[in-house]
Amino acid sequence: MNCEQFEIELMKDPSCEDRDFVAHRKSCAHCAREWRKAREFEAILRSSMAVQPTRELRVDPPVIRQVRWWQQTWAKAASVLFLIGATVAGYNLAQSMFAGENLPQLVVHHIQKEPEMLGAEQTLDQMALIEVLSPMAFSLEEPIGGITAAVPCWIRKGRGMHLVMQGQSGPVTILLMPGEHVQQQQTVSANALSGMLVPTGWGSMAVVSHAGDDVEPVIHSLQQNVRWKGQATSTTF
Repeated sequence: MNCEQFEIELMKDPSCEDRDFVAHRKSCAHCAREWRKAREFEAILRSSMAVQPTRELRVDPPVIRQVRWWQQTWAKAASVLFLIGATVAGYNLAQSMFAGENLPQLVVHHIQKEPEMLGAEQTLDQMALIEVLSPMAFSLEEPIGGITAAVPCWIRKGRGMHLVMQGQSGPVTILLMPGEHVQQQQTVSANALSGMLVPTGWGSMAVVSHAGDDVEPVIHSLQQNVRWKGQATSTTF
């Protein structure tokens, strides 16, 4: 089963237990993330729209039943509105917590929320990498080797790219973040993570090692080779 077939089955039934569906979910980080989102959405819908019929509802006179029906309908609508409000509030909170000066914290949070990206070991060939980058308006001047995982992702102001490559001592995460502008290079550090956030002509990018590797050669290579919508990553350090 490929990703397109998986997405079709996911839209039909996120709870599908077909052997090929489950096998693809376990082997593809992008599809595994989409599956989790679909299951979470289903859970929210079930909790907000569930109505437990009561005995009084079945035996009360028609007028009373109509009043109770409107009460229950309003309760359902209110719960949905509450969930929407909570989502908007959470988004606004994230915007304030991860403002421009806190972008390094957002990078750490993003990496920690997607640990499955680190498990890929097989290197992507250049054609497969380009097929992922192109729809996101990214291109490469020269091939970049060693990439083991590449998926589009939400950053804060829009879509970016989440890449993983193998360093000398362990995996290295790369986040390409269009529109996320920073004024100067910043350190990214948390627990075992160490790396840099650097400005580019189109936003910023973060390169973070999980095993203490020197990330400056990777940054230099990306600055020379990665383009977004025809704009060069001209900023150096």
